[in-house]
Amino acid sequence: MEQNAHETLLSHIFELFGTGEEAVAYLKDHGLAENQYLLGDLEALCAAIASAVEQLAPQIKLKNKLKEIGLNAPLTVKRIAALLDMGQADAAQVQYTCSFAPLFLFWRQYTEFFLLHGASDEALKDWYAQERELVRHIRQTPKRDAPGEFRFDFSIIVLFYGNRKMTKECLDAIETYTRGHSYELITFDNGSDPETTAWCEGLPHVKKIYYPHNMGSSAAGNLIFTMAPSYMEGKYLLYVSNDVIVTPRYDEILWTCMESDPRIAMAVPVCNSASNLQAISVPYAKNDSKGMFAFAEGYNHCDPKKWEDRSRLFSILACMRPDALKQMSFAIDPFFCYDMFADDDFSCVLRRMGCRQVLCKDVFVHHYGSATIGEGQFQVMELGRAQFRQKYGVDGWAALGMDLCAALGTFSMSVSGSVRILALNPMFGESVLALSNRLRACGCGEITVDALTEDGRYLEDMEGLFQRSGLLRDAEQILENRYDIAIVGCNLGRCADLRGVLHAAAGRLKPGGLLLTQYENFHSLSNLSAALTGNLPEDGIFLHDPEDLSLRIVTDGALAAALQGEGMALDKSISLTNDSWRPAAEKLLDLLGIQQEDGARDVLLSLGKFNVWRKQF
Repeated sequence: MEQNAHETLLSHIFELFGTGEEAVAYLKDHGLAENQYLLGDLEALCAAIASAVEQLAPQIKLKNKLKEIGLNAPLTVKRIAALLDMGQADAAQVQYTCSFAPLFLFWRQYTEFFLLHGASDEALKDWYAQERELVRHIRQTPKRDAPGEFRFDFSIIVLFYGNRKMTKECLDAIETYTRGHSYELITFDNGSDPETTAWCEGLPHVKKIYYPHNMGSSAAGNLIFTMAPSYMEGKYLLYVSNDVIVTPRYDEILWTCMESDPRIAMAVPVCNSASNLQAISVPYAKNDSKGMFAFAEGYNHCDPKKWEDRSRLFSILACMRPDALKQMSFAIDPFFCYDMFADDDFSCVLRRMGCRQVLCKDVFVHHYGSATIGEGQFQVMELGRAQFRQKYGVDGWAALGMDLCAALGTFSMSVSGSVRILALNPMFGESVLALSNRLRACGCGEITVDALTEDGRYLEDMEGLFQRSGLLRDAEQILENRYDIAIVGCNLGRCADLRGVLHAAAGRLKPGGLLLTQYENFHSLSNLSAALTGNLPEDGIFLHDPEDLSLRIVTDGALAAALQGEGMALDKSISLTNDSWRPAAEKLLDLLGIQQEDGARDVLLSLGKFNVWRKQF
């Protein structure tokens, strides 16, 4: 399509959207029944927009769900008109308010992103620069709830795609166990089979959102998070996937958490099956519902000491603050439309806004898994990872430092009172939050964190999470008093100036203060296997993040010598191991002709070391 024709069609599309937005507002103010004649025009207008967007589809480089949304819009208008023809004015109004109006406004935002902001790498870069400025402004705004009255404590939105049996089990549990607070139930049927849709339509609750064409769980989630505040009547949004079974007192505990601090944008329970350290071990068999509820009955007791601040949370079930959703609606990114890394992006925006995300370890729900997203989720994981890197410039996995988070649970702490922490290279801050959570659980009072980084790409995350933040080179202008604990939040091998980082950490510690570090074992089974098979990253470096060329090998001797010169002594050393590698490690030793001594096997099983150092002078 020639440039002039392309620009003409673009202009025509957004003129049609403008006309549609005027019609949406007019029908909202003047009523559907009195203006039913407009629905035919609105249906035709939606079909025209969908057709025009489809003409531009070959030129859109980014993965998207524009086609599916475009198919749903005119059909939703047609359904509203049919309800009016049958004399079901109230049902038609609900469909207009909860299904069509939100979809149309979301469609406009979604289309604008892919046709304008996502039209080129340069346009996308400019859009994200604008987004960062808006997020920065929100971060600097005090967090408080807008005054208002609510009909319910919760608006519970259940997203489902077919699977009637599981969806029924989910809804039955909500009805049975949502006892402590009032709620409205809103179901979101994302293109289910006719039998499941008919069953849901026969249920007694009023708000039933239905779209005949499946948009994928990520686009549907974006639609909910962006538009739910416009039609929900509860104080908090409870977003529930249909593969989740709620349990006794879940609502009471999540409510108490949300009420405790207006900075909390999202509270999430633990479950039996999830990544991101959100799962716990359970004593019941997978399909033992009686055992599951018995376990939850004993487990679910409100204990704020078990609330953990997190840098990233997955929202299989999440209690959300509508004010935070309204603030971030411009940044709920259509870019991540194939499920994987949409949660990472969502959490990234929240922490950069200065909001808290809390994992409530005092409340458990059951999660079957893969019902909403589907078994094909891992096929698009690398796509999402690449998209995240394109937006933020860093690897979404490596930037979390999850190995260090796991290590922090392996040693005891006897610190009490107020604690000052110095974080060096905290990346997304997950390990520093894990340390703060551990200290809080041990009975510490006020915990303050100051943070320095060598990498300016993480500054906005740090500013959203910590008291003071800045670049390592500006430490003298940023830091004040001595610290009780210092933590290097990344693998030491990722430090560009390792000696400078260690000097900054040790030099600011009080006598007796602790320094926590972690580094990777380059002789691990995964790295050696890659070398032996020739399956190396293109840059020849063993990395979880193959584009980071700065990673270096850190040895015990060199690290000890460097820190002894800073007045530090090794207090504790913990090898982080992966026992699931044991059979493969023994096989590799046999192939190499090496006797399976514990020392050799332990090296292969080791992911690296977590060390605790103590300031001597």
